[in-house]
Amino acid sequence: METIPKTPGSIDLPDLLQVLANSGLVLRSHGTTPGLSLTSPSLYDPLAPLEGLRGGILLGIGLHPAEPETTVVVREAAQAGFGAIVLKQLSQDIEELANTADQAGIALLVVDDAVGWRQLDALLESALSASAEANRSASPLGVGDLFALANAIAALVGGATAIENLQEQVLAYSTLPHQPIDDDRRNGILGRQVPYLPENAGQYASVFRARGAVRIEGVRPAMDRLAIAVRAGNQPLGSIWVVDANGDLDSDAEQALERAADIAVLHILRARSTIDLARQQRAELLRRLLEGGDDVQLVAEQLGLKHSGPFAVAAFQLDLGQSDELSLIRLVDLVTTQCEAHGQGAQCVLIGTTIYALFTEAPASGPGSIEALARRLIERSAASLRVKLRASTGSTVTTVADISRSRHDADLVLLMLASGRSPGDYANAQEVRSRLTLLELSALFRNTPHLVSPAAASMRKYDAESGTEYARTLRTYLDFSRDSAKTSAALSVHQNTLRYRLRRLRELFGIDVDNPEDTVVLWLSLHVQELL
Repeated sequence: METIPKTPGSIDLPDLLQVLANSGLVLRSHGTTPGLSLTSPSLYDPLAPLEGLRGGILLGIGLHPAEPETTVVVREAAQAGFGAIVLKQLSQDIEELANTADQAGIALLVVDDAVGWRQLDALLESALSASAEANRSASPLGVGDLFALANAIAALVGGATAIENLQEQVLAYSTLPHQPIDDDRRNGILGRQVPYLPENAGQYASVFRARGAVRIEGVRPAMDRLAIAVRAGNQPLGSIWVVDANGDLDSDAEQALERAADIAVLHILRARSTIDLARQQRAELLRRLLEGGDDVQLVAEQLGLKHSGPFAVAAFQLDLGQSDELSLIRLVDLVTTQCEAHGQGAQCVLIGTTIYALFTEAPASGPGSIEALARRLIERSAASLRVKLRASTGSTVTTVADISRSRHDADLVLLMLASGRSPGDYANAQEVRSRLTLLELSALFRNTPHLVSPAAASMRKYDAESGTEYARTLRTYLDFSRDSAKTSAALSVHQNTLRYRLRRLRELFGIDVDNPEDTVVLWLSLHVQELL
């Protein structure tokens, strides 16, 4: 959707959606929208005329996407000056309504059915308020509110309280006197980071699986905890942990903690809004740089990069079947934290389900230090997140224009690792260059099938229909430079069997292994066909 430049006291719709990323709010229309007002959202009332501040947001409570009345309300909201209307999709096709919104000049937003209207109103109010403050001040927002909230929870529930984000960083903690704490709590406060312990993964998993408060038994000498996940709709934002020193926090304490979690959503969103906007804008620039294009020099300048390297791109990907949303979020945070702490000018971004790290001061001597970092991340993700991670490093390049090639090589290495054609969970492009060449050639052969040797194609078809292994036999024979003894051993057949197969190859497919040009094309075709 094209956005008209915002005016003072307004926010661009894409910026608002970035602040509320993963809250269940999605843009469904495609037309032009003005900047949205930073005032509180309006609630739809079928018994009252639509009156709104220009650029305001209307919450279409009770409107069903399939009802004709909803189409009328969308048009009337646009005429009244609203900049956006929010509906629930309710499993309906919403495309026609989106077209109506485009024609009327209003943005159509859809919120996840699981998000309550009261919670959405509070989320929007918090995001708009945070943006209004961000216009007046560049300082981080809401941290003081989080500390006040932590103290309020500690007083209400009855134990020392810590509020954390998904990276297990301590955002705020209570400071009420005479509430017992243990070393885990003390170390978390001192470092503002939950200390790594073997039991962490299991404890956090149980908290984020539950819909309410969870009792966590401490591994002695640690005390027990009462904990709860903080969510915006179905999207986790963080967690709250209350020390249960004597094991006497009852069901009333659980209910109080559950109410506090709803309030914490607003504070966590507010605390991260300004920081997240800057981070997401930088991430978008980094995506453009990794994808390449005519504007890479300009993008590099906006990122503050030198035009000459060396540069290298590392890529990280969860094993297939483990890329659930929470695991991916926590992995992004782990990779980003470790890579940026590693130095070498690292910057990270998530594209699809792959996390990329651009090292802008990559060592010219090779990717050894990046490999050490990647292997530590693989070990750490297995230990703390209990997920299997694959990692790769692309070619080291010397100009910003070639950064996309390094990313391309890293992707190919990941593809090779996922296919099982290379053992292990890490590889770099420099070490497997020949295999990468074959992968790229396989893509070329796929798009240009006439390049494939006709004999190789006939051979594979014959094998598939007859259950024979002529293609594998010939490829192995050529791999071993026509050494019969090594080929027989590799295929686990007698040399007489091998000689029979080679004779039949000539008879069936007219193959002449003494012709060097035909042999090269045939060998290459047999290899790349295995990758198609």
